[in-house]
Amino acid sequence: MNPSKASLHHLETRQLTLSYGSTPVILDLNLAIPPGKITVLVGANGCGKSTLLRGLARLLKPRSGAVYLDGTAIFKLPTKTVAQQLGILPQHPTAPEGLTVRELVVQGRYPYQNWWGARSREDEIAIENALDTCRMSELAERPLDSLSGGQRQRAWIAMALAQDTEILLLDEPTTFLDLAHQVEVLDLLSELHDSQERTIVMVLHDLNLACRYADCLVAIQRGQIYAQGAPERVMTEGMLRDVFGLESRIVPDPVAGTPMCIPLSRRVKAQTHSPT
Repeated sequence: MNPSKASLHHLETRQLTLSYGSTPVILDLNLAIPPGKITVLVGANGCGKSTLLRGLARLLKPRSGAVYLDGTAIFKLPTKTVAQQLGILPQHPTAPEGLTVRELVVQGRYPYQNWWGARSREDEIAIENALDTCRMSELAERPLDSLSGGQRQRAWIAMALAQDTEILLLDEPTTFLDLAHQVEVLDLLSELHDSQERTIVMVLHDLNLACRYADCLVAIQRGQIYAQGAPERVMTEGMLRDVFGLESRIVPDPVAGTPMCIPLSRRVKAQTHSPT
C-alpha cells in the first residue's frame, strides 16, 4: 500500500442484525466507519462489540441488514477481494506449534498468491516491510511460542500488515498484556495510522486508553449504538452510568488531555457523603 495514500475504502452497516441462534446480539445497527481514522468500540461485557467486529469482517452472516464495503454488500464480494481490502486480528489467534514469526507473517500474503502458492517479489517485500515495521526482523526465525506476550502480538500484527489492507480490524489486541505491552501495541497501531493512514477499528476494554488512541469512540449498549463521535463527546459520566452501570468522574488525562475516567466505588461514595 502506498504510505502516502489515504484510505479510500468505506465500511458501513445498514440495519444490521447479528445473532447466535435465535437471540439477536446486534440489532438494526447503522454505523459508518470513518475512513483513515482509528475507531474504538467500547461497552460492557456481552454488549456485542466482538460480534459486531466479526460481522464487519464477514465472519458472521447477518440475520438481516448488511455490511457494505465500498457500497457493495460484503457477502456478495469474492472472498479474495475482501481479503485484499480488509484484514482482521481475532481476539485469541492461534498458530500451529513451532511456527516461526516469519512463517506466520507469510500467511498474510495468501490472498495475493496464485493457486500453486508461489511467492512473488512483491510478496517478499511486503513480508520484510511488515517485519521491519513491527520491529520483528531480528526475531523472524524464532518460534512464535517462545516469545513474550507483547512480541507475539506484534508478530500477529505483522501478519495482518503483510496482508496489505487499508482496513484493519482488531478484537482486543491488548488482552492479557501488562500495561507496558498494552501501550507498546497501541503505540505501534497509532504509528501505522499516522504514517500510512490506515483505517483501524478495534475493541478495547481500557476506557482511558481507548480515549487516548481513538479518533472516533463508539459506545455500544445491548447491541445498539448508545453514542459515537470524538472521545470528548462520548466519554461522559452519563454514558458510563448508562452503558457500564458505573458512577464516575471524568477529568482531563494529565498526559494526553483526553477524557480520563475515575471510577467511584460504593465505599468512595459513602466516604464522600459521610459527615465530617
